Amino acid sequence: MTLLKMKKENLITVAGIVWLLAGMNVALIGVRAAVDMSGAAVGIVVALVVAAVAAFFAFHAMFGKIVLKNAQRIRSLDADRLNFLQFLDLKGYLIMAFMMSFGFGLRLSGLIPNWFFAFFYTGLGCALTLAGASFLLHRAFGEGWTFHSPKVDRDAVCREERIS
Repeated sequence: MTLLKMKKENLITVAGIVWLLAGMNVALIGVRAAVDMSGAAVGIVVALVVAAVAAFFAFHAMFGKIVLKNAQRIRSLDADRLNFLQFLDLKGYLIMAFMMSFGFGLRLSGLIPNWFFAFFYTGLGCALTLAGASFLLHRAFGEGWTFHSPKVDRDAVCREERIS
């Protein structure tokens, strides 16, 4: 069905939009949990902010690698036009389904206190949102975009350009 097919470069845009929306939704859950704790002491609020920042950086590092890997996977696909669902591979869909189910289950079970969701979901959601934006920037600037790329020896690149 050609209606569901698009240029493979546009799959990176689809991935960016999906990650961006998912991240904003998760962050919103975290912020709502934090707002529900409006009577918390200042020390607890500071601890939640620090923990949210720590969660953000932990997940941002992981998601940065996923952005690169997924963008490279999409660009390496053989066909020029692909089904829009191919923005993730099977492993990605399984991980997403597990994480969403696990998150829903934890929140509905009441086993985890609200303060956990306040910092964890805020940090996780912000990292997911930035990953979505990274996909979009990767699409806009192409394969050479280096925000999440491994460290590049800039001197070697300059020498290479002078030789050419």
